[in-house]
Amino acid sequence: MLLAFCSTARGQFETPAQSLEIPSLEIPMDVLESTLEAPTVPLFETDFSVADADFASTTDFSITLRTELLSQFVDGQTVKSAAVATQVLEADVRGMQTTMTTIHLQSTANLRMAQLNVLAQGTVCSDTIGYTPQARVATKGNHTFNIIKPVYFDGNQFLTKPAYGSLQARQFPQAVNSIASGLPLLGQIGDRIAWSEVYRRLPESDAVVVRRVADDVLPEVNCSIDKELFRLNQNLSDVRSQLSKVFGSDQIEWTANSTSDSFSANAVNKSLSRRTTISVTKRSWQLAEQEAAAILFSQDGINHLLAKQPLGGHVVSDTTLQKVFLAVQEAGSDPAKLLDVVRRPAELESESLIFSLKFADTEPLQIFFEDSQVIIALKFQVMPRAAPPSQMHLMKIALGGQSGDRGMWFIALKNISVVPASNNEQPDSWTQLINTQAGSMVDRVPPRDLPRVIDLRQVNDKLPLLRIYRMQSEAGQFRISFQADAVNTQAPAW
Repeated sequence: MLLAFCSTARGQFETPAQSLEIPSLEIPMDVLESTLEAPTVPLFETDFSVADADFASTTDFSITLRTELLSQFVDGQTVKSAAVATQVLEADVRGMQTTMTTIHLQSTANLRMAQLNVLAQGTVCSDTIGYTPQARVATKGNHTFNIIKPVYFDGNQFLTKPAYGSLQARQFPQAVNSIASGLPLLGQIGDRIAWSEVYRRLPESDAVVVRRVADDVLPEVNCSIDKELFRLNQNLSDVRSQLSKVFGSDQIEWTANSTSDSFSANAVNKSLSRRTTISVTKRSWQLAEQEAAAILFSQDGINHLLAKQPLGGHVVSDTTLQKVFLAVQEAGSDPAKLLDVVRRPAELESESLIFSLKFADTEPLQIFFEDSQVIIALKFQVMPRAAPPSQMHLMKIALGGQSGDRGMWFIALKNISVVPASNNEQPDSWTQLINTQAGSMVDRVPPRDLPRVIDLRQVNDKLPLLRIYRMQSEAGQFRISFQADAVNTQAPAW
């Protein structure tokens, strides 16, 4: 007698669990192949602590994304319809089914590695007719499922485990017709016998429904996510190849961690010798309520890269400085134009008229993050055409900022000081002259306004507009955070 699905069934289904050890989490290749306006306030702030002992590890770069922002790459809904042609116990079942799946992302607190769960929730609606030699049963189904696909990121690659979840199956028989249907007296008796047999075999029916729907949904979720992770790992491999060209023989160690609402990736340059021990604390990479993302830099890491640039010992003439100044003015706040100025120094070089500047052979340019300011340190000496060269100078340019109106923020020159580069020397006449002239420039250089809203949709159309929320500079670290620009809220900046 035909088996009909006419009650509520619940079941748990999963693929065999793998060990939680990292090596066993790699994606199987056979699986892959099978398928603001804000008020004027200080912009540099110092409200993040570097003394919090909850979590500390030296880092040179860190990026933290709120899970809600990261979810925009994953969240979505799919609707698929397909014909049903299968056999359930003794019945040949034919009809149609439509599967609607919604994907979300969830993060879990984990200091050892980032731990994310891809949540697939949805319904399977079916309209089928089952045939046996004894009867025909028309059935409508409405099944719901919740699937969890664990995903891990150790800083180098995405790792995964098989998906698992739960299913609730609901079947509603619409009509049962036995071979005796239509016959006087016997027809009603035959139909009642058929209905009775349907209800008698419900436990078997429920188990079959759970397994069949799981066999349809679970492999599709597994394969689609595994393929996407495989693609992400390939992209990460390409990024690491590009970074290896920048860092050369430096040893970069990547780690990752997560909280209940954020995801962080951290980089440490093991090759550089540190002047100070800078720690990333729990509060440093946790996001404040208004923050959707944050980036953290260390001055040691930046200065290590600057030291590898061919600036040491370079001589720049006064006429070249004038050309650079005009080129920067023309570029304004356009990052692409400013980068172009940096990339074509040879085109700007020319013979000096009065003097040239020679940069120090070692550490000619350094950047420091301290006291709510960014400090640019230059070591150079003046080489007049008709006089002996000056002593080596150390010029410190302190920059700070403030938020402004109309979606802008301002970076301003706070102070310029010039002293001998060597602590054992007294200032010569050139040092005294440059220090006096530089100090008088501070009040005459107007703040430069820069856009506060960053449109990252050109990078990926799933990204929202991001607004600079806060910049923090303290104890050798610079942290810049962003908020999604859905609502224009009052927010601090530098």
